[in-house]
Amino acid sequence: MTSKPSIGQSLLCLPGKLISWLILPLGLSIIASVVAAKLGISTLVDWGVRLPVFGTALTVNSLVDLQWYIFALIVLFGGIWAYFEDRHVTVDFMALNMSRRTRAAISIFGDIFLLLPLCIVMGWYGTHFALVAWQTGEGSIQGGLTAHWLIKGALPVSFVLLGISAIVHAISVIGQLRRGDLDQVETHHDHSLGTITQQRAEQSSQTELRNDS
Repeated sequence: MTSKPSIGQSLLCLPGKLISWLILPLGLSIIASVVAAKLGISTLVDWGVRLPVFGTALTVNSLVDLQWYIFALIVLFGGIWAYFEDRHVTVDFMALNMSRRTRAAISIFGDIFLLLPLCIVMGWYGTHFALVAWQTGEGSIQGGLTAHWLIKGALPVSFVLLGISAIVHAISVIGQLRRGDLDQVETHHDHSLGTITQQRAEQSSQTELRNDS
């Protein structure tokens, strides 16, 4: 049930689209950490001054931490993008036997009564989770990254955006139902399917006539 994205949908998808480019430094960091571990190098760069997030040096543990930082961001914000693109996991074998209106009704129910409450809970407890990390200065004690509050803070932010996305998506689907867009698409689909079936039947009949002659 994808349609032309609205301005709101485009803005909600924007963080995921931008963060998707982090797949490049993610791949490079994995290669660098593997090579460094193979060569027995633990500290890659030691700048001697404490920098935000990275601390006083770039180590193999820093790269490992950076990898799960990036992976978490891609999953959290990229999931919103996938949600609007309708590329998230769905139970297709059940949905294929349903009409578009039925699938739309189930989608609205899932958005409002399942996804939105989950986002509220995760946003509420995720905020407390991030604040504790901020107040305690939580970070790696093995030479990794020093600002775990940063990645933990992405948890409530992403779920707040996902909750807003659920509302926007539900409103969009309701609008399609009221305008009858889904009925038109379904009718067109059935007409096309019938045309294809008729063409195949005609081709089969012509083949049988040629064989008989």
